[in-house]
Amino acid sequence: MTFEDNIGTKCIINGETLSAEALNKYSEEKYTACYEVIRIIKGVPLFYDDHFTRLKSSVRKTLNELKITKNELRTQITELCGLNDLADCNVKVLVLLYQKEQIMLLHINKFYYPSQEEYDSGVKCCTVKLKRSNPSIKMINTSYKAEIKRVAEENNAFEVLLVDDNDKITEGGKSNVFFVKGDKIYTSPEEYILKGITRQYIIDVCVKLGYEVIETLIGVEQLSNFDAAFLTGTSINAMPIKIIDGCILNSSDNIATQNVMKGYNSLISAYIEGNSNKK
Repeated sequence: MTFEDNIGTKCIINGETLSAEALNKYSEEKYTACYEVIRIIKGVPLFYDDHFTRLKSSVRKTLNELKITKNELRTQITELCGLNDLADCNVKVLVLLYQKEQIMLLHINKFYYPSQEEYDSGVKCCTVKLKRSNPSIKMINTSYKAEIKRVAEENNAFEVLLVDDNDKITEGGKSNVFFVKGDKIYTSPEEYILKGITRQYIIDVCVKLGYEVIETLIGVEQLSNFDAAFLTGTSINAMPIKIIDGCILNSSDNIATQNVMKGYNSLISAYIEGNSNKK
């Protein structure tokens, strides 16, 4: 495990404020690492309760119990942002597990927030035959991460879509994916994917807007049958897809995609406004 995605000068380890170089002590491969990446907007951790619940669940699935409380972790996140003088960023929370040892690490995670131009035009995706191991647990997998990065760079792609042995698209390497046909919106069933927190809120937005959400796997050969597709994730919100391999979708022009994007952005704004006094 490496900490090359850290961009802060300070980190917090087991509640103690340290120089970011202290993270390197924990790069040994002996650790099982559960984690969450939480987006901070105006000092507010977005959908914090959901992230804490998923972190607790991931740790429990390794037959351990998370030792830090929800309030303690939130306090540390706020402290970390202050130490690094950042109000808008991503914080990575890691729980390292080895035998009976449990270590809590927090650092500022490298982030990329797409430009308005990318939202307006859509992004390029490619596919690869690859499966995420233990999709129900948000766990560090160095070889998986390296393969996603390699394929993305090789294809000059914004995101890599995972394809199973039956040529069905399951999810993005770092995101979830939705497909649009008329007033129906399709996404993979939960058992095949890492259930993104953004994904669930997007589904809620779709239903509220009157779209029918259908959970089913979409085959690569079916792509040309759809009007649009979009990705969802912590840093990207809802991002229209322009092309998948050779299939052009021009999703940014699709009215359903536009409505979902606006609906989700409104949800975020309301959340930040409603939680700004809890910082």
